[in-house]
Formats: sequence, C-alpha cells, structure tokens
Amino acid sequence: MSYPADSPRERVLEAMLRVVAAEGYAAATIGAVIERADVSRAEFDAMFASKDLCFLAAYDALLDILVGAFREAYEAAAEESWSARMTAGLRALLELLAAEAEIARLALVDIAAIGEDARYRYRLAMDRFLSFTEEGRAAAPGAAALPEETARFAVGSGEAMVFAEIRAGRAAELPAILPDLVFTVTMPYLGPERAKEAMREV
Repeated sequence: MSYPADSPRERVLEAMLRVVAAEGYAAATIGAVIERADVSRAEFDAMFASKDLCFLAAYDALLDILVGAFREAYEAAAEESWSARMTAGLRALLELLAAEAEIARLALVDIAAIGEDARYRYRLAMDRFLSFTEEGRAAAPGAAALPEETARFAVGSGEAMVFAEIRAGRAAELPAILPDLVFTVTMPYLGPERAKEAMREV
C-alpha cells in the first residue's frame, strides 16, 4: 500500500498503522511507533496528544487511500458502462487490500475491537461508496421501483464478502473473488441475468 511518507507526521501515521497491524492495538506502544518512524518523542508529542488520536488520524489516512484507489479506477473508466466502472473500482480496491494483508485485516476486521470512534470512521468510509453504487440506478430496468436503500444494501453485501475473506485469512487472495463481488454489487440494480453478464466480463 502506497503511503505518502515525505514528512515526520506522515511517517508517524504509517508507523502507527504497521505497528498496530503487527502487534494489536492494546500492545502497540508510542515507543515502537516513534522508533519505526524515526522521530523523537518530543516530535510525536508536538503532533499528537495521545496514542488514540494518532491512531485515529492514521486510520483516517488509510481509509482515504482505500476509497481513493476505488474512486481513481472508477473515474478512469468513465466512458464505460456502470458495471465496468464498478468492476474497475472493485478490482483496484481488492488488489490494494491483497497487497497489504495485515493492513487489510486491521482496516476491516480488527477495527471492530478498537473502539467506537474507529468504528464510526469505518462506517463513514463505507458510506463514501454509496454514491458510486447509486449510479447504477440509471442503468437499472424499472429503476423507479427500486428501494431508496438499494445502494446501502449493495455496498453492505459486498462489504460482507470482503470481510469474510479477510477474517478467514485469505486477504492475499482477494482478487479471486472479484467476479462474485461484481455480481453481488451490481445485481440489486441490473437483475441476476445482466449481473451475470457483468460477472462473465471480469
């Protein structure tokens, strides 16, 4: 996963994520973070008032990277169909998560045990996928009849698939579920037959 790391603050954010991913949140220490980031304790204290605040800032940055990878690939396919745009975005997201299995587990699975502030950030990040997904309404037959919460259902179903793979220890193999994930996310809008076509095009 590519993190910007050209300032002490950015090095600290990346170090925090990697230390927590490797050791768990409770066991992670500021000492381990500053050692990995190659900064002094005084520098850390000038940036963050606590380990908790540092972690939340790091987690925000991580979520921005994940959502940004999806958005960039989705928008790069702007001339293609909605299902092709979703496929491009989902592929980029799965490949990024697969390249950093420990970070992926922290971001989607372990975060549930870290605290409500972190869980709230996770829920907000999932909501950032809704606008991309809701664009499927324009491609949907009988769009007017679709429930208002269709995008939330589609995103939630896709999230559950990815979560299950990571929890089972298969984060490094996430790209293999892309066809099924495309079907799951597009089917509420396109219906099963057209979603199968999108799946076969992966």
